[in-house]
Amino acid sequence: MFDIRNEPKVLPPRLIPSLVEGFNAVANHIYVIILPILLDLILWFGPFVRIKNLLLPSVLNASDLSAPAYGQDSQAFLQTAKEMWTLILEQFNLLYNLRTYPIGIPSLLSYKGVQLNPLGSLRIIEMKSSASAFWMMVAFSLIGLVIGSLYFALIASVTSTADIKSKIKQFPGQIVQCFVLSIILFGALLILSIPAICLISSLVMFLPSLGSLPLVIFGLMLVWVLMPMAFSPHGIFADQFKATTAIANSIKLVRPLISIVGLFFTVLIMLGYGLDFLWSTPDPDSWMLMVGIFGHAFISSSLIAASFVFYNNGMKWLQVVIPDVNTGKQKILS
Repeated sequence: MFDIRNEPKVLPPRLIPSLVEGFNAVANHIYVIILPILLDLILWFGPFVRIKNLLLPSVLNASDLSAPAYGQDSQAFLQTAKEMWTLILEQFNLLYNLRTYPIGIPSLLSYKGVQLNPLGSLRIIEMKSSASAFWMMVAFSLIGLVIGSLYFALIASVTSTADIKSKIKQFPGQIVQCFVLSIILFGALLILSIPAICLISSLVMFLPSLGSLPLVIFGLMLVWVLMPMAFSPHGIFADQFKATTAIANSIKLVRPLISIVGLFFTVLIMLGYGLDFLWSTPDPDSWMLMVGIFGHAFISSSLIAASFVFYNNGMKWLQVVIPDVNTGKQKILS
C-alpha cells in the first residue's frame, strides 16, 4: 500500500471529475470529432468491398471435412455453418480495417454491415484475388493506424496544456511507437489465445452442456491480463513515452488503482455501447442516422478524452508515490 498522507494536494484520479473534464475538453475543441464523422461517412456512402466469393467456398469445404465429427447432427451443423458464414462474409467490409485497435478512430458503423444509405445501395466490390485482398487489408490497417494516431494526438493536446505545435513535431515518432505497441499487444493476445482456443474447443466438444461459459471465463481472464496495459496509448501521446515504457508505466499506474480503474472503464464501456443503441436507432437509408453519427462522435471522443484526463491525473499522483516513474530518458524524443 502506498502512503500518500504526506501529499494531500495530490490525490488519485477520480471518476466523475475525469468524465466532466473530458466532456468539457471536447465541447471546447469540437474539431476533434471530425475524424470519427468522416470515417462513418466513408463507411455509409463508400463502396462495400467484400471477400465473400473468395472465402466462402473454402470455409464451406472446411465445414464439410469437419461435419462427420458431429455424427447424426452433421447435416444440421453444415446448414448452421453455411448460414452463419454466409451472413458474416456478406456483412464484412474490408474498409472496416480503417478502424484499428487499440489506437484508432471510433466508428458507429464499423462491423454493422450497412449496405444502404439515403441515396440508395452501396456499390459492392467482390475481391477476386487473395493477394489483393490481403494487401488491401494491410493498407487499410496502416492508414487506420496513422489517422487513429492523429486522432489520439489531437485528444491528448486538448486535455493538456502542451502547445499543439510541439505535439505535431512529435507525431512521426508517435506513429512508430503506436506500430510497436500494436505488435506487442497483438503478440500477447496471440500467445494467450492459441492455448485458450484449443482448450475451449475441447471443452465445447466433450462438454457441450457448458454452453458459452468457457468463452465467458476466457474473456474475463483476458480482461484481467490486459487491463494493466489499458493506458499504454495514453503514455505515448500524453507523455511521448516509448511503447515499452508506456506499457510499464501503465502497469505501475493500474496496479495500485485496480478497483477504480476497473470501475472507470466499466462506466466508459456502458456509456459508449449503451448510447450506441440510441445512435443506431435510425435506419441506414434515413438521413436521421446523421444525428446518430454526430452524437456517437461527440460521446466517443469525450469518453476517450476523459480517459486521458484520468491518465494525466493518475501520473501526477504516481510521480508522488514513485518519484522516478517519469524521466526524460524514457521519452521518444530524448
